Amino acid sequence: MKKFFLPLAASGVLFAANNTTAHQDPFEQMDKMFKMQMQEMEQMQKQMNSMFKAMESQTNTLKMPVIMSSGGLMSSGLQDKGDHYEIVLKKGDSVKSKINVEAKNGILTIKVEETKAVDKNTTYGVVKSYSSNSYMQSFTLPKDADENKISYDTKDNKIIVKIGKKEKK
Repeated sequence: MKKFFLPLAASGVLFAANNTTAHQDPFEQMDKMFKMQMQEMEQMQKQMNSMFKAMESQTNTLKMPVIMSSGGLMSSGLQDKGDHYEIVLKKGDSVKSKINVEAKNGILTIKVEETKAVDKNTTYGVVKSYSSNSYMQSFTLPKDADENKISYDTKDNKIIVKIGKKEKK
């Protein structure tokens, strides 16, 4: 019988020791947990900040891949040409195109409205068909891009948009 009493007595001491820690102020324990979580979140924030700084420093050196928008314009992406940025868009081969290039709040938006008329001679006469397409694509401009120095030109079935850079101070 003594053999069972000793382990029970030891477990009673452990229970009493655990019981005393359980009677600590619960708000104090919550404060400790909160402080630990806040420290972990601050470390994560520092890591995220350094990651975004590294990405931001590389934006001027990256060449963007060819992007196909859902509307049909194919873009070369924003490319750094040294003294300016350039975007080349491939458009349809329509007869009439209305192009609008606009920059506002760091976003460059290119809108294209195309109309095409086709006449087809048949045995029953001339069949005329008309089609109309509208496309829009937006780009985030780099911080050193000058929204007031934007021009575009059309060549073949391409729209070439040039964005000047701000003068360095």
